[in-house]
Amino acid sequence: MYAGSFVLKFFSLWSSWAEHEDHGMDLSFNGLRSVFLKLINLTLSVVSNISAWRMYIVAPLTEELVFRSCMIPLLLCGGFKPYTVILLSPVFFSLAHLNHLLEFYMQQDTSLLKACMVVGFQLGYTVIFGSYASFLFVRTGHLAAPLVSHMFCNFMGLPAFFSQKTGMVSVGFVAGVLGFVYLLFPLTSPDLYNDRIDDCKCWHRYCDWS
Repeated sequence: MYAGSFVLKFFSLWSSWAEHEDHGMDLSFNGLRSVFLKLINLTLSVVSNISAWRMYIVAPLTEELVFRSCMIPLLLCGGFKPYTVILLSPVFFSLAHLNHLLEFYMQQDTSLLKACMVVGFQLGYTVIFGSYASFLFVRTGHLAAPLVSHMFCNFMGLPAFFSQKTGMVSVGFVAGVLGFVYLLFPLTSPDLYNDRIDDCKCWHRYCDWS
């Protein structure tokens, strides 16, 4: 899904290296040195930023513990079917983000209509991601997959599917989507993540999900 974003990052990096070359610099040394220094500065800024810790570590961990690790087993053991849980639990996950409405409306001094539009888009996006994270949790039987996906998506933001500079971003995005759909079930096969699929508890629905 983020293939377009990686293509865009690649072209940005390539342009940076080309700029060093135009200025007569040693591309192999100065270009790599510049990228290395940027990575160090980015890492230091993230580590020292409380908001970054909240966005990339605390929020994904707490949300996945509550909405996947705690809620989904209760729903499955309550008799709900896996696909029903995958579609139902993200609704609660999405509604938990309604607090951003007050943030946009009051703290950022925007109109109520604009705040509703921004938060409405965010709620729709969280429903889609919540369904995917729930699918990963039920399908693999582990919290690691949705947790890592949550951290990664928070870090990357929305996938890039278009760029005015190059059409390769759209090509990469389409190719990524096709690869995502094709590999979704093979790479989340329960056999890859669990040694045993017998003597399963009520929430281990991966046991009968081939």
